[in-house]
Amino acid sequence: MENTVFTSIKNNSKINVAFLIFHQVEALDLNGPLDIFTKASFFDDRYHVYTVSPTDEAVNSEGNTYQMKASYSFETAPQADILIIPGAHETIIHQIAKQENAIKTWVVQQHQKSTLTMSVCTGALLLAEWGVLDYAQATTHEANIEQLSLYPHIRVIENKRFVEDGKIITTAGITSGLDGALHMIEQINGKQLADTLAKILIYNRYQDMHFMESYG
Repeated sequence: MENTVFTSIKNNSKINVAFLIFHQVEALDLNGPLDIFTKASFFDDRYHVYTVSPTDEAVNSEGNTYQMKASYSFETAPQADILIIPGAHETIIHQIAKQENAIKTWVVQQHQKSTLTMSVCTGALLLAEWGVLDYAQATTHEANIEQLSLYPHIRVIENKRFVEDGKIITTAGITSGLDGALHMIEQINGKQLADTLAKILIYNRYQDMHFMESYG
């Protein structure tokens, strides 16, 4: 059965896709889904893809390997139709969850009006801490499943690349953000475009999680 959330977004004349960025954001958590939506915009010009950070100042990716200046600050960003929250090392996530009230306020307010909200990897822990995942099914990186399980109002799902529950999509570790993004594209634009994008990326989008067993 089709998620009715996607039905409501299919006929939008414009689809705002907002990516939160912050100091020490995990590069692939961000850039994987960002690249998919950017490429999707070449086929469907309704997508307005952009990044948002707390201020106009540049932020560093994980390990300070590069700097990014967001398209918008919290003050100037438009309301997202699709809100995407990437992750970071758990120490960074813990700091943001407990100390960065401006990020919390912006994410919660955007989520309240978004059509879809997706987390990548440990981004789910931010949504969990801020109550966004209450009474929902959700997943995160396998190394952080136990932490997510500490929130009593969340039904934690393991061994899934992504979990969809209403307007919320949570994805497992890092590369599974690609799966979540391609899933959204498929639901909005159809399987042909999603598969085309996967082919452009040389990405096997039809994997399950069994390959993880070979790593011990």
